[in-house]
Amino acid sequence: MARVETPRSTAASENPPADEHLDEWFTRRLESQGIPSRLGAPPLSRIAAVIGLALAALGLLWALSSVGPKTTTVTPPASTGTGGTTSTGGGDGNSNGHFVGKVTWRKVTVDVLNGTGSSGAAGAAATTLSDAGWKVGTTGNASGIAKTEVVYLAGFKAEALAVAKKLGLVPPVKIGDATGVVPSSTTGVAIVLGPDGLPPV
Repeated sequence: MARVETPRSTAASENPPADEHLDEWFTRRLESQGIPSRLGAPPLSRIAAVIGLALAALGLLWALSSVGPKTTTVTPPASTGTGGTTSTGGGDGNSNGHFVGKVTWRKVTVDVLNGTGSSGAAGAAATTLSDAGWKVGTTGNASGIAKTEVVYLAGFKAEALAVAKKLGLVPPVKIGDATGVVPSSTTGVAIVLGPDGLPPV
């Protein structure tokens, strides 16, 4: 009768020896099949790339959270009181600053534009306003003005409302809708003199 013998190396490799731990036996089996038992440490360039990617993602999130639409709330002037509105984003009449709080005519720098057709009307009105406590900016000219009105650039509606109310004029007009007034002739709010002249201040 023939005897079948299992080679010792195969039998030894199938079952771990008693003094060998299971991890060591598994490692040896993997290596005998050509499979590395331990992965090496990741290269330094790979670690640096992952850290760089994480920092870039954090920077992007920070940038997106720090920029966003700014909202401006303008409340129409009350029917009683001394005038003004509450604004969170209006300007003070000049292009270099903004303030928050009650807008009154005293806080607004007004430009004066001559639309009367008479020489020197803007300068005389500017002097009258300044003597009455107004902040006066520049003077200039306008054409084809039917009556004295207040005009304003975008973002200066609350200030224009305060000025028009103080002077007893009709509601102010956005400068793009005003006739005979060039937008560059004011830095925010302008009183445009018509044939009726400057109202009492």
